[in-house]
Amino acid sequence: MNDRLSIRTNREYMMDPGYFPMLVERLKEEHVQMREQLSEIRTMAASLYSLEDCSIGMCKLIELQDLILSLIEELEQHSEWEEKELFPLLQSYLQPTTALSVSRSMTVLEQDHDLAKRVVQAFVDGVNAMKVPIDEEFLHLMASELMTACLILLKHFTLEEELVYPLTDRIVEQLA
Repeated sequence: MNDRLSIRTNREYMMDPGYFPMLVERLKEEHVQMREQLSEIRTMAASLYSLEDCSIGMCKLIELQDLILSLIEELEQHSEWEEKELFPLLQSYLQPTTALSVSRSMTVLEQDHDLAKRVVQAFVDGVNAMKVPIDEEFLHLMASELMTACLILLKHFTLEEELVYPLTDRIVEQLA
């Protein structure tokens, strides 16, 4: 009996007009934070091209590996939250034809996410397999891999924001 009340209470909470705007705010805040992290990682990766001492590059690669793995973990949590909480509620506010179109677009966006994860994995595998001493070519290859992953993820955020923000903003306006 308590479970039924709990489920109904959770659904009622989700239908509270203040709940969806709170989710939209979280979405935007997390995107800003992850964009900033991506920018920092990309800048650090680009700086590897101007290093004169490859031994410093090894330390930088390990530092970058830690940063990108931390970001990917955050991104996974963010994506799971979007898929389980935000997007289903967003879909419930949309007309059926719009919801279907958005769903198809989100499937395409998920492919970007998967591609970025594969490129990050290639970077991580490269860093894990590096042999001392590393050379400039290896350092540049790893920088390129990481910068590519960052650019794919930035594109992913941009496309998602261009798709989702106008819809969420309109719904938030209507709920106000």
